[in-house]
Formats: sequence, C-alpha cells, structure tokens
Amino acid sequence: MTDVTYELRSIRRTAKVVNTMLWLIVSVAVFYSLMTSTPLVASHSQWEWSGWALGVLTDAAFILSITADAVLSKHGMKAGPWGTGFRWVTGFSSLFLNAWSSFSEGDWVGVAIHSIAPAILICAAEVAPSYRRKFKELEVALTRKSEEVTVTQALVTRKSNTSNAKPNVTNAVTKESDAVTNTPVSNARTKATPAGGGTVEGKYKQPRKGNAQSEKNKEAIQKAFLDKLSATEAAEKIGVSRSYVSQQYKKIREELDKAA
Repeated sequence: MTDVTYELRSIRRTAKVVNTMLWLIVSVAVFYSLMTSTPLVASHSQWEWSGWALGVLTDAAFILSITADAVLSKHGMKAGPWGTGFRWVTGFSSLFLNAWSSFSEGDWVGVAIHSIAPAILICAAEVAPSYRRKFKELEVALTRKSEEVTVTQALVTRKSNTSNAKPNVTNAVTKESDAVTNTPVSNARTKATPAGGGTVEGKYKQPRKGNAQSEKNKEAIQKAFLDKLSATEAAEKIGVSRSYVSQQYKKIREELDKAA
C-alpha cells in the first residue's frame, strides 16, 4: 500500500513539474519572440508603433492551442487534425517572425540562434500532451490499485473486529433471560414460572443469523464501488436498500481518505 501511494504521489508531482516547465518555456519564448519579431514587422508596416501586434497575435494563438491540449490530454483525448494543424501553423509563424531578418541578410548563425526558441516551443507543445496522457493513464491505474488495496484491508479489518466482538457462550446464556436489551430480539417466545405460580410469556434472545449473507453483501458493495457503480445501480444489482449501499460507500471513502 505504501509503495502504491508513494508511486501515485510521485507521478502527480512529476506531472506538475512538467506542466510548470512547459509554461516557463512558453513565457520565455514569447518574451524573446516579441523582442526579435517586433523590429521586422515594424520595418514592413506603415505604422512602426504596431510592430509588436503581430508577434502578440501569433504567441496568443500558440498559447491557446497549448491550453486546449492541456485540458484534453488530462482526459486522455486528442485535439484531432485541426488542433495539430493549428499548433503547427502558429509555431512556424513564430519561427518565421524570429528568423527571417537573419535569413534575408544571409546571417546563418543568426538564423540558428533565433530559431532555437521557436523550435523548442514547437517540440514542447508536441511532447507535453503525450506526457500528460501517459501520466494520466498511470495515475488512473495506480489509483484503482490503491483503492482495491484499501478496500480489501478495510474488509479484513471489519471481519477481524466482528470476530473479536462476538460474546462468549457463557455470557450469552447468563443474559438470556434479560427482558430489556440493546440488541434486536426474535419474535420467538418462551414460558417462565414466576414465584406466585402460573406462566408468563416473554421474549428471549436468539443468536443472530445472516452474518454470512451480510459479509457477502459488503463484499459485493465493495466490488461495486471499485467498478464505479452508483449507489442506486449497486442496490439494484445486489438486492439491498440504496441507503445501506450509500452508508457502505461512505465508509469506504472514509477509509480511502485515511489512506491518502
């Protein structure tokens, strides 16, 4: 259990680091791109002061695609061909704005230098969704394994507690004549002889029955919980009341919260 929990937390931490690093790359690349692309756009525009606008537009579009991919990849989905095409168009637009000035002057060293930031940004945008989907698959698998272990341990603990809580035979016989009790009694009656003679009918306790069936129901409810069934669906499938299933679900969630 400890190993599974540790691995689950490790994966979540790593996913957060990857996401943070991606946005750090985006922020630095956008800042660098604006400084590089603004002079190029201003020199080919009627209004020099507007040179920054095209760079902002391109970077904003790229951020849009990365944000959308981040949400979709968390749920194991892909953006599709249009999403991929949009990401590549914005990425290469940023590359063009950064490297064209050096390319037009034949400065190949400048082309290489100014291509680094857009190239890293394009690659990061492509690899990040893949990382997120893999992290999500691992997280789901380990979460399910952790739930199975926790629920199984809870079941074993309950069985142990039930076994330890059974009264011994001597105490049960001694208390059999008690008229008032905190435990349910059967409707069966017995006759007793009072001091003044005659007979008096009274209730007596019988050993509880159905414990085996109760344990089977609990095991079935725990399996239904792991299968992601709702309380209503589980109640219909097992043949017990919905309120009983909800109560057992609540106990299972409490066990999972303690183990988290």
